[in-house]
Amino acid sequence: MKKSFFIFAFVLVFLFNGCATFYNPVTKKEEYTLYTEKDEIDMGIAIDKKIQKDFKIIPTPERVEKIGQKIANVCDRPNLKYTFRVIKGKEINAFSIPGGFVYVYTGLLKKIDSDDELACIIGHEIAHICARDGVHRLQAQILYSIPATILSSKTRSVAIQKSVDAVFTLTILKYSREEELRADSLGATYAFRAGYNPEGMIKFFYKLKKIEEKNPAIIPVFLKNHPDVEARIKNVKETIKKLKIK
Repeated sequence: MKKSFFIFAFVLVFLFNGCATFYNPVTKKEEYTLYTEKDEIDMGIAIDKKIQKDFKIIPTPERVEKIGQKIANVCDRPNLKYTFRVIKGKEINAFSIPGGFVYVYTGLLKKIDSDDELACIIGHEIAHICARDGVHRLQAQILYSIPATILSSKTRSVAIQKSVDAVFTLTILKYSREEELRADSLGATYAFRAGYNPEGMIKFFYKLKKIEEKNPAIIPVFLKNHPDVEARIKNVKETIKKLKIK
């Protein structure tokens, strides 16, 4: 018991020595973090390199780039450089990683009928970046793989990149119910700010629901491990009411 306590205390000393503070514009709170914004960007670059090796990346369509940048300009962290990539694959899915990287599958693009829907989906992914949801998730995971002494060393950025490359899998980026609902709300809000119709988010959810009902064995990835679709629709509707009131 005493040995475990001393090990825990030893690790905490290193953690707090390497801690920085970051004002989260989404939660509007100062948070203690092991990773500064630069570290976050370094993590994103390292993960992006791995994704480009592991997946079939195709040239980003002008439509995706244009809508993505419009959303990025009105989000809560417009200072980041946002990169939009398209992955060739049948999955109805999109995801983002720390530092400003957003990925959309061709399978999802084929199901989208309007720019409004795409704007809301990209907005959802950018919302995760703005709230640093991925950083929080990766931070919890990477702490188990990075020796505490590295956290305050001069080779910090290099160590982070190597560790991320070693431990990262898309399964790490599974967010909580609260994080997903917040990303839905922010996604609709960012789309609205950029001049798109936030109702696109609701239309997209109804579309996914029909796909699931027709073939229960095929659950769109965008719905897997996420809150119930009805809860997501209700949440977005409430957000839209507030937007229209303003």
